[in-house]
Amino acid sequence: MKVLIIPSWYPIKENPILGIFFKEQAKAIQKSGCDVTVLYPEIKTMRSYNASWQKGIQVQSEDGLKTYRYKGYNPFPARIPYATAFVYYIRLKTLYKKMIAAEGKPDIIHAHSCLWGGWAAAKIAKEENIPVVITEHSSKLVRGVLKPYEEKEIAAAMKLTDQIISVGPSLKKAISQYTDKEIIEIPNIVDFKTFQKESKQQSVKSNKFRFFSLALLTPNKGMDILIKSFAKGFKDQEAELVIGGDGAQKQELVALAKSLGVENQVQFLGAVDRKEVVHHMNSCDTFVLASKFETFGVVLIEALACGKPVISTNSGGPSSIVNEKNGLIVPVDDIDELSQAMQNVYSNYSFYDPKEIQKDCSARFSEEVITEQILKIYQTLV
Repeated sequence: MKVLIIPSWYPIKENPILGIFFKEQAKAIQKSGCDVTVLYPEIKTMRSYNASWQKGIQVQSEDGLKTYRYKGYNPFPARIPYATAFVYYIRLKTLYKKMIAAEGKPDIIHAHSCLWGGWAAAKIAKEENIPVVITEHSSKLVRGVLKPYEEKEIAAAMKLTDQIISVGPSLKKAISQYTDKEIIEIPNIVDFKTFQKESKQQSVKSNKFRFFSLALLTPNKGMDILIKSFAKGFKDQEAELVIGGDGAQKQELVALAKSLGVENQVQFLGAVDRKEVVHHMNSCDTFVLASKFETFGVVLIEALACGKPVISTNSGGPSSIVNEKNGLIVPVDDIDELSQAMQNVYSNYSFYDPKEIQKDCSARFSEEVITEQILKIYQTLV
């Protein structure tokens, strides 16, 4: 079966973990015996203009995946309705024609997120009479921040879609506002073997109890709440908070840690690559996610794959991941509750069995389990 993957965002040189779960799913589908190709219009705003950035179409193998990229700038401001959508669609059509000439038509198209990969893929699928699957990931549907024209086009894309997949329960509920079609819930794939390989090698740990968090440093991720919760429960204690990721809030968060007197206990790693993520997941004692909205929560699965207990806010997707075996769920934006949960895990750490955490996680989220569910959908449509 020839499968065409069309992601709305995807790993780029400047951000190698952007959309990494799309890539890992594509690799898993290929491993199952499918012939997989990825098409990705890599669009940058003119504000990020760099004369040395190599523009144009690039066709190459990326980690074993045939990948067609159209790298270029969006000549229109993103605030203009449909500007990004149509630039994406036109460049995707160019890539599609090039792929067809080289490889022939795919049997099925699988797009990730309606805006704008799924929207553009649905148009091409209709034109070419090819079945299309859209997996939705975007928290914009849950957060209520969609613009009217975006809502209109999500509904239009869903109408053309043969199967809709949601990665989490809260997102599934949000999607149902735009379609009366069946929505299947299938979580993202996590590369278990990569995370567990270092786990077996026993990563070197600090003598201090280490909390780890990984996310873009933006308001939605609640890093300010996490730092305040950590300071409330662990200031001047033998504990540390390690934060991975970069973003607009970084300097504000660094200043916050200093104002709370925990600057020597809070470490900011900045942007981290895949290898560093694996290392830090294995080096921590507990992973914490303080987001306001999460459609799924891949980072939680990655921590569980390492056998680490997790603490998360009840922000949507995490409610389908965290259970009594593997961690604690707390309300969003509640400093007292999050601090108490961190103290509870710290005090009762022996309660959490790493092998049981890994076993439970594997049974629900392993590559084999998720790939089988996706392939069943493909087989019913082809």
